[in-house]
Amino acid sequence: MWESICLTLAATAGNNIGKVLQKKGTLILPPPSFKLKVMRAYAANKAWIIGFLMDICGALLMLRALSQAPVSVIQPVSGCGLAILSVFSHFYLKEVMNVIDWIGITLAGIGTIGM
Repeated sequence: MWESICLTLAATAGNNIGKVLQKKGTLILPPPSFKLKVMRAYAANKAWIIGFLMDICGALLMLRALSQAPVSVIQPVSGCGLAILSVFSHFYLKEVMNVIDWIGITLAGIGTIGM
């Protein structure tokens, strides 16, 4: 059970940090489309590619965790990903959060640990 909980934490971190990296990469990219020039721009953007790969790896880890434990255990633990996303966004994207935001993040983390 503990292995699947750790897999879930790694999976949700990968998903959410991957999304942050993809967002960082898209700041200088054109809107997505199936034009060859646009697809090449995305494929050449290091931050976007790393984020995409982390997102995929997170999804695979989540599938592994779900195969080892009930979804009623895995899904609440994956909620911790929102706290991970918030903290990573604050430090990496320099997004500003107020005291209420930090209290919410702390409560989400404590609630996940409490489960």
